[in-house]
Amino acid sequence: MDEQELLRRLREAFKMESAERLASLSTRLMELEKTDNAQQCQEILEVVYREAHSLKGAARAVNLSEIETISQSMEGVFGAMKRGEITPSSTVFDTMHEVVSFIENIMATEQKSADKDEVSAILQQLENLQSGQAAAGQTKPPRAAEPPAAKVAAQQIMDTMNAVLKEQSGKQAPGEAHAGAKPAAPAKETPGKPPQKLKPTVENPNLGSNVRISTERLDRLLLKAEEMIAVKLSVSQEVNELKKLCHRFENWHKKWLRKDSLLRRYRKELAIEKEQGDTRSAEIQKFLDWNRDFINSIHKDIRVLAKSAELNQRFLDRKITYFLEDMKSVIMLPSTTLFAPFPRMVRELGRSQGKEIDLELKGAEIEIDRRILEELKDPLVHLLRNCVDHGVEKPEERRMLNKPERGRIFLHIDQIEGGKVEITLGDDGHGIDPDMVRNSAVKRGLISAEDAARLTEKEAQGLIFHSGMSTASSLSQLSGRGLGMAIFLERVEKLGGQLDFASIPGKGSSFTVCLPLSLATFRGTLVQVAGQPFLAPSSHLVAVLHVNAASIRTVENKTTITYDGEPLSLVGLADTLQLKKPGIRKESNKIQVMVLGTSNRRIGFEVDEVLAEQEVLFKELGKQLLRVKNIAGATILGTGQVVPILNVHDLLKSAVGTVGERFASGRAKQEEQKPKSILVVEDSITSRTLLKSILEAAGYVVTTAVDGVDGYTKLKINPIDLVLSDVEMPRMSGFELTQKIRADEALANIPLILCTSLATDQDRERGIQVGANAYIVKSNFDQSNLLQVIEKLI
Repeated sequence: MDEQELLRRLREAFKMESAERLASLSTRLMELEKTDNAQQCQEILEVVYREAHSLKGAARAVNLSEIETISQSMEGVFGAMKRGEITPSSTVFDTMHEVVSFIENIMATEQKSADKDEVSAILQQLENLQSGQAAAGQTKPPRAAEPPAAKVAAQQIMDTMNAVLKEQSGKQAPGEAHAGAKPAAPAKETPGKPPQKLKPTVENPNLGSNVRISTERLDRLLLKAEEMIAVKLSVSQEVNELKKLCHRFENWHKKWLRKDSLLRRYRKELAIEKEQGDTRSAEIQKFLDWNRDFINSIHKDIRVLAKSAELNQRFLDRKITYFLEDMKSVIMLPSTTLFAPFPRMVRELGRSQGKEIDLELKGAEIEIDRRILEELKDPLVHLLRNCVDHGVEKPEERRMLNKPERGRIFLHIDQIEGGKVEITLGDDGHGIDPDMVRNSAVKRGLISAEDAARLTEKEAQGLIFHSGMSTASSLSQLSGRGLGMAIFLERVEKLGGQLDFASIPGKGSSFTVCLPLSLATFRGTLVQVAGQPFLAPSSHLVAVLHVNAASIRTVENKTTITYDGEPLSLVGLADTLQLKKPGIRKESNKIQVMVLGTSNRRIGFEVDEVLAEQEVLFKELGKQLLRVKNIAGATILGTGQVVPILNVHDLLKSAVGTVGERFASGRAKQEEQKPKSILVVEDSITSRTLLKSILEAAGYVVTTAVDGVDGYTKLKINPIDLVLSDVEMPRMSGFELTQKIRADEALANIPLILCTSLATDQDRERGIQVGANAYIVKSNFDQSNLLQVIEKLI
């Protein structure tokens, strides 16, 4: 390896290490600014002194002289503070935060060398601190075309969070020592010998050492561990099949015994025939006895095999469960990893608006799936900005309202039962004014004035979650565009969580999110609808009911039942999913209803049967099918069957437009039509299986082919009403298949849809030129659109 390659790798390692150390410095400076305890001050000063020292040594090893020099000056300031030569003040803390931000900016922009004038200005400020010349009005270093301070601070916070979240997995928060632990000793520096390359750390508290492993490797390993769930389910299914086989043998044995008297009489008759010289009867008797003994022997072997398989299944179940739990713990990060940078961000944003704000954090020790933390990062940053910008008032306004001059923002994380975590973020500021929200919503055309007037106070406040909704009179660097709250709600729903809020005008607001601790697996309830299995997330399952058909009522043209003393909308799940069998069944005395809900809405869905609840592995549909209406993903049962997982939030929206009741007595039944036949030509087994499931669920008869040649062959021998084909396939592409079909007089009039990932205008034009009736791009795929296009064509 040449020197340049070695230096490049070392700088990659330094980028990770510096992000951790700078995050630690920022956090400790915030703690130091707030504490009045002399002993605690000395402990914190010892930590930041060592962090600056280690940063200096690491920068020297990778030839970043500017960062080395600045770190050395920082080390000097912290040393002087330890000796009592510098008294902590707001000027000191402002300067040190600015120095940390300056280094972060160098690392974020990947500059090989910083501007000399800026470096000189930073070093001058640090020198002034050590010489006692710093003043409250100290001039900041010049910055060319510098964006607003609040935006710079927020961006630097985001860069730090990205580095910490993506490059640490299973590690304690940067610089966070265990309770009672001594600060880590500074790294020893050997002249001429560079430090070893560092990787993201996975820390096991039971071991005495740390090992750095890339998060990509951990994710791959976790995926393999999660795949073992399918093995566990498959083995369980096989054990059940063996038990059923034993039961069938037992039934045979019982029937054999019931015929025993008849067989004894038959044997006597055979004995008489044998005495008369008829040997054939003896052979029959011998065969029957052999057959009985042989079947009993098989039954015995099956019983032994079933018992052994059940023992193995229990052993495998325990091992896989423990293995998966251990793997989950590896990707669990303490909550402080997420919000450790928040205090500094709130401080900087508040200062930029002339506000003094305290951020109260609780629950730092609770561990959450790293993937959840990454998804929540941006929404929580937006919510904090809203609290600073819209929530907390300025000191003079707070004095007039008899509030403390310093505003309060709180972020609490609590672990609750059921493997879930509750995150609450709020402030003691303005609160949400329902009248202002109503007026803004009407002005933006989101709701009519009449409908707005009928809303309750909380319903009016809830309009803030609509895209484009904002009560800000003007845009700012922090907020005002009306997108953040809608994105926040969407992100929470994507994670399978629920969102609630409370707000008292003039007193403050709070937002509470309930989420699973881990995304690896979840429990789902298996239901049967129109002959198709679907899985509903148990986290959104409110209840399963057996409803008397006579108790179903129609209120304002909507079908309802009574649940928990209140009317509840009822729709057929088959209707909502646009399956073949519409309407709510009232032929039987009872129907099964699955009540699904989120934080603010509940709807009952009629299903054919509720089968079972089980733990499943969630699988995304992949990049080719980013958006399938009402479907969140899929799972594989122990039988090997692929089952779609319902998207509850989509279902609740779709159900609003579904006609609920279509079973009035005396209604003429629609004449059954012969189902249409569709040929799916797709080389990807995943896409082929999904398209087949969607079309069969909609009532079509589906034939599949693996490429254009196979598709054309099957088209010649099967009656097909429509062809749905991919384009990029081996042997014969979709374009070539279309041309071949249009050139065949017997097939030329069959409707054909091309469904492909090719999205350029040239590809679309070529598809139409060769004779396709419709061209659908997979990246924009929507199940309902596909079914509508098919319905129009056939």
